[in-house]
Amino acid sequence: MFQAIVIAFQALASNKMRSTLTMLGTVIGVTCVVALWNIGQSGRAFMNESLESIGQNLIFVSPKYSADENDKDTRSSRFHPLTLGDVAAIQDNCPSVEAASPMMQNYSNITFGAHSHHAEVLGCFPNYLSIRVWKLHSGSVFSDADSRGRARVALIGSQLARELFGTSDPLGERVRVDKNTFTIIGVLKEKGSMFGRNQDDVLMMPYETLEECMGWGRNIYQIFVSAKTREGIPNAKHEIVTAIRQSHKVPPGRKDPVDTHDLGEMSQAVDGVLVGATMLLGAIGAISLLVGGIGIMNIMLVSVTERTREIGLRMALGATDANILLQFLVEAMTLSGVGGVVGAAFGLAVTVLTIKIIGFFSHSAWPLVLSPFSVAVAV
Repeated sequence: MFQAIVIAFQALASNKMRSTLTMLGTVIGVTCVVALWNIGQSGRAFMNESLESIGQNLIFVSPKYSADENDKDTRSSRFHPLTLGDVAAIQDNCPSVEAASPMMQNYSNITFGAHSHHAEVLGCFPNYLSIRVWKLHSGSVFSDADSRGRARVALIGSQLARELFGTSDPLGERVRVDKNTFTIIGVLKEKGSMFGRNQDDVLMMPYETLEECMGWGRNIYQIFVSAKTREGIPNAKHEIVTAIRQSHKVPPGRKDPVDTHDLGEMSQAVDGVLVGATMLLGAIGAISLLVGGIGIMNIMLVSVTERTREIGLRMALGATDANILLQFLVEAMTLSGVGGVVGAAFGLAVTVLTIKIIGFFSHSAWPLVLSPFSVAVAV
């Protein structure tokens, strides 16, 4: 076998250009499969990290049309936003729920001195930070008393703090949001990006303060809820729907007035899309591999025709049909193997380069996932 390999390399080296062009199809195919597979895996890892950064055991509660679709009474088909009473109903009547907070958000210009920055302004309960597993870098969180008193205090995200204050300490400073002034009492720890959106570019204040000062209305369009355990999320969702139905006095037979979604559902949906896209792109790469294999087969067939004199001489010296077959088989495997190794190296390089380019333009670092399994499958 060793001698057959040596002869194979000698035969391929005698036709360097043809051997290189023959391997090209395999190199491209393996590069495509390895790169697309690993980029897809990196995308899945990024999405999972983004979802995990939102919070643990998190459930999103959103209002919807409360009447049945075939109900002719259009007055009962109107959209009914949630209220603070619904938040209280969830906290009081759902044993599987750890905490619940309304969430109102919009974007405004936030000004400090000569510096102004357009950022997200968010109103919530104090327990919103525990629901989102969001820690403080410095200062303190506004209290329930601050919420009840409509205190004009706020927490500031790390990115917004850098935009407005640079390296200075923002604690105790007063910023203007539209025409209202708020005192910074805390700086949030860096949370990172979520689906390309910077979560740290935010100003957070008591829900009641935002409701009264900013004039954005009193309707709640989303409630953030944390279940006590991950296993208890289904029970928590059922309890939430039951509590809201009772709060809204929804009669039996009508559909639920709210939608509930958890991170598991979102993760499965995103994962399904990314897996499908990866498989589709991988199939395209596999077609390139098939074409490359056919190219090697054609060249080896031409090589047999060109080397009839060599074959006859070797058989005259005692070589069997099996020896001749092995020789050409080893040459074909050598072409495939070298092309596979080169293609795998290019594929990994393309993956690294692509992840860096995506991170540069999206301003969010993708985790680099390099799967040995993808290399093994492609080769």
